[in-house]
Amino acid sequence: MEHEDIFDILRKLASVPTVTGYEQNARETIKELLSGYVDDFWTTSWDNSVAVINPAGKKRLLFAAHVDQIGFIVTSIDESGYLKFSPIGGWDARVAYGSKVTVITSKGSIRGVIGTIPPHLMKEKEKKIDFKELVIDIGVDSKKEAEEAGVRVGDYIALHSEPELIGKHRVIGSGMDDKAGLASIIYAARMLATRKNELGDISVYFVATVQEEIGLRGASMIGYELKPDVAVIVDVTHAKSPETKEIAFVELGKGPVISIGPIYHREITESLIEIAEKHGIMYQREADPRGAGTDAWAIQIARGGVKTGLVSVPNRYMHSGVEMVDLRDMFNLARLLVEYSVSMKI
Repeated sequence: MEHEDIFDILRKLASVPTVTGYEQNARETIKELLSGYVDDFWTTSWDNSVAVINPAGKKRLLFAAHVDQIGFIVTSIDESGYLKFSPIGGWDARVAYGSKVTVITSKGSIRGVIGTIPPHLMKEKEKKIDFKELVIDIGVDSKKEAEEAGVRVGDYIALHSEPELIGKHRVIGSGMDDKAGLASIIYAARMLATRKNELGDISVYFVATVQEEIGLRGASMIGYELKPDVAVIVDVTHAKSPETKEIAFVELGKGPVISIGPIYHREITESLIEIAEKHGIMYQREADPRGAGTDAWAIQIARGGVKTGLVSVPNRYMHSGVEMVDLRDMFNLARLLVEYSVSMKI
């Protein structure tokens, strides 16, 4: 299979549930995926995972992608054993209904399904689904059974959706936002390890940030801690899908997306475009007049300010259990980061 290595990285990352607040679950996986390719690896007090190549360099280049994914948290257990829950991150209740989930308890993972009154039994005016009508059914008949199984208020819940290759290049599953971005920078680290001698005075940091989905918190922490000279954030962006022709303009398989707008430093943006064109790396452009919503928003204003850019993986059906990305976009994104690293002048 073409791009088998990058699919393997994505599969391993996406198979580990990392609901915002439970990102430490992926710490060992990330470390294992980078082992032998980086000079140092550590985790911060809030579980940002940090790796570096050429740490002796006097100038710092940061590549960051968030490891957290949207999910849920148990808020109560009713007498029949149904779990009430609240969303973590941006959710649409229509997407959640009918999904298989994994409840992460102190006794291990428990499978369940999100359910509500079947639409056949609803009155017409009730057919709009809201989270307060949804429950998680874990196959028990009482609150006591649920608690004996290990469920407690405050347990995290992730969608149960194993990553799967469809067609030749496309992957579906939950958590592609932003496991696809994280897989891209890990693959870039592996490629860059063979060209370390070309970095000169540049130290390259690779960071899996936490708590992006609830306010870019991990990025705020790491931006302050590392104070890089330049940062390129890697996330996902909306790809064209049914009925989005006037909203989403980038396409799957046409290359990574370079954002252009006020919060992205012109030097970084222009350099990324120049390098992509020089090396024949397929890419797409996206206008972003405000720039809110990704870790770039937080890194840009760290301490006295950081020269920041954003490169994204096109993603269909974002924030659902069937997000779709294209391995070719991820591979070309990794290539772009590597060529940027070895040609950058700070």
